[in-house]
Amino acid sequence: MTKAIEHIVAGYSKLKNRKALEEIRDHRRRLLMENRMSAASSGFNLDRITTDLQEEINIVEAALSRFPDVGSHQPN
Repeated sequence: MTKAIEHIVAGYSKLKNRKALEEIRDHRRRLLMENRMSAASSGFNLDRITTDLQEEINIVEAALSRFPDVGSHQPN
C-alpha cells in the first residue's frame, strides 16, 4: 500500500492540495490509533500494519513539510 500512497501524495502535491494531504494524514493517524487499541485488547500481533501505517504517515508528513507554513503568511 505504501507505493499507492506515494503516488496519491505525489498527485496531491502536484495539485498543491494541502487539505487533502492533511486529511490522508489524519485518517492514517486514526487508523494507527485504532490498530494499537485493537492489538492491545485482541492479543494479535499487528506490528506489520502499525509499521505500514507509520510509513504512510511519514510519507504524507514529508510532502506537507514542503508546503509553506499557513501561519507564515502575514498581511502587509
